[in-house]
Amino acid sequence: MKKLLLLTIAALMSVMSFAQEVSDNVIKIFTSDGITTPILSKDIKDITFEEITPLSMDIEISNVQQNSLDVAFDMPDGCKYWLMCVTKEELKGTDKEVRMAIKSKYNDEFDESKFLRIPNLDAGTTYYFYALLFDKDGVPAGISKASATTKSAAKDLFTINVTDVTKTSATVTFTPKDNTMTYYYFVVPESSREQMIDQYGSIQKSDLEYLKYCAESADYDLDFFLGQILVKGTVSKDARDITQGNLTPNTVYYAYCYGMNADGNSTTDVYENQFTTDDVTPSDNVLSCEVVKTYSDGCDVKVTASNNDPYIVEAQPKAAWDKLLSNNGNDAVKAAGEILRVSYSGYADNYTVTGNYEGKKEVGSSNTEYVLIVCGYDSGVTTDVQVVPFKTLAE
Repeated sequence: MKKLLLLTIAALMSVMSFAQEVSDNVIKIFTSDGITTPILSKDIKDITFEEITPLSMDIEISNVQQNSLDVAFDMPDGCKYWLMCVTKEELKGTDKEVRMAIKSKYNDEFDESKFLRIPNLDAGTTYYFYALLFDKDGVPAGISKASATTKSAAKDLFTINVTDVTKTSATVTFTPKDNTMTYYYFVVPESSREQMIDQYGSIQKSDLEYLKYCAESADYDLDFFLGQILVKGTVSKDARDITQGNLTPNTVYYAYCYGMNADGNSTTDVYENQFTTDDVTPSDNVLSCEVVKTYSDGCDVKVTASNNDPYIVEAQPKAAWDKLLSNNGNDAVKAAGEILRVSYSGYADNYTVTGNYEGKKEVGSSNTEYVLIVCGYDSGVTTDVQVVPFKTLAE
């Protein structure tokens, strides 16, 4: 194989005349790759024709997984630099056509040997790795190629069971087929799931951004942080321990999991199980509330109940209640449900009472208008809402 310089007749004449006198003529070299190189004839000392020494590269592929693989490119002696091209489609055609395709599609340029771990590949997919090598003069001198097919995604890698579903809780069990694989799991309401996908394109990408944030906040490297939270084997938990709070009644949730390694790369698809929490059951409890005495820091309250269904007594500044009521279209049940979830961080059920009640309800400000919010509550508001105003005394 030779380096052929295709010279026009005019260019040859310029070279011939060069020996007689220096001029400002331009020699244009046209290569078969469509590249034109102009050279001032007065800058040419001599023209030589050299044989190209063909170059080839060893490309070794290893550690092929479903979504990643390792590849080593061993740059040979005599190679000035090389272009790497990774593609799902095999490049076909003449040497020139393949060479031109690599030049237009290449991923990176290197001037040394490289070992690369290629992540985020598709399972069960063949990938082609090309190296276009350039010799010491920067002339294409060889094309090397290797290919590998990632492992196919196995079906039923996880089983997710959801049992004991109530209004605010459920038991979720994640069982992987491979007990040596690390994985990540969570439980989210349907609305949050949709938002994750809309904003980041996938659940995995959304989780990874959140996990990176958590690692940075704790001043940990991501791989160390993931090493603490990723799990192996069967995990069975109350969903409240996963979400760090009660579930919301009559709401669609997704329990999901997927393989993940300490580098943050997903190793399987997402597995999901959808479930819906029970709805709140209305109560026929009839509640009657009165303010017995006021203080600068609260009031004495007396509540009578017609049965032993649970209810709650909450005090809020009147201005805050009025604003919340307005925001909920003057629907007292919705407003009360929202304020109780926020005030008790999802654990309002822990503060309910049954039967008749007498006691002091403490507040934080003197000489301030407040309201007592009294309603049946069992994971949600179960009766009409009574709103009883009072004003704390001046200190």
